[in-house]
Amino acid sequence: MAHRLLQRSVTGAVLAIAAIALSACVSTSSLDELDGTTPTGSAFTQQLFRNYAYLARSFGSATDNSGGTFDADGSMTIFGDDDSGTGTLAEAFATKALIAAQGTEVSPEPGRDSESAAARDRLLKAVDAGKDRFPEDAARAQTDFDCWMLNSTVASQAAAAAACRGSFASSIARLERDINPPQMAAAAPPPATDYTVYFDLDSWSLTGEQLTVLQKAIETARAGGQSRITIVGHTDTSGSATYNQALSVKRANIVAETLVSMGARREAIEISGVGEKDLAVQTPDGVKEPKNRRAVVTLLP
Repeated sequence: MAHRLLQRSVTGAVLAIAAIALSACVSTSSLDELDGTTPTGSAFTQQLFRNYAYLARSFGSATDNSGGTFDADGSMTIFGDDDSGTGTLAEAFATKALIAAQGTEVSPEPGRDSESAAARDRLLKAVDAGKDRFPEDAARAQTDFDCWMLNSTVASQAAAAAACRGSFASSIARLERDINPPQMAAAAPPPATDYTVYFDLDSWSLTGEQLTVLQKAIETARAGGQSRITIVGHTDTSGSATYNQALSVKRANIVAETLVSMGARREAIEISGVGEKDLAVQTPDGVKEPKNRRAVVTLLP
């Protein structure tokens, strides 16, 4: 009889139904065999053995889970005394454990309704994809499901079935995350950042205040990962357009040389001068406007 029960489990027969008759045919033999069994097979089947054995020992006088690793989160600690059919459940879990110990991949229990049938389909897909790479999580998800299904067959185990159902919801989600980990969003490139330094009339020399601005620009580039720098020189509208064009280039050049001296890579810097063509403050020709006498440093990704 015991041999026939093992065969039915291997072929995916309904252990929830078979468990009703298990106690008469097997008595406590399956439970007795657990202590002397050394599992073989894959990491997945060996973990199935440990998990099913843990659950088998969770009932009444058979309880002896000291040092167990399966239920570290404590979700399987609500099993009752060995009455009202829980003895047959212990034997059902023990039988599954012994099958897994032989290296056989035990089929999970059939679903009992549309919800559990869908959950079983989800489980089969996840176990198939994850059992080799994530054997512990795959085995946990399967034994949680079987714990839910088998305990549902015994009226006194309704609370246990609910706990196993909740544990399955967590373990199947964990297994699916193992298989398809959330994709880390690509880091957004650092934004372009502008720093402006100002010059005295007809000058391309930098004051201490302007050197402080450039130092801040260098520190920002280092911290933010910007790798390119553009520098655009400007003038006000006093003086001729030709003179102002040359003056704007001189202003851009002095800023570039200063940044290089502060640690910027020369090849990362692009310099240009636009003279009086791009005014910060719109003025007529010939106006000496301090805010137009500038160089704009832009940090780019």
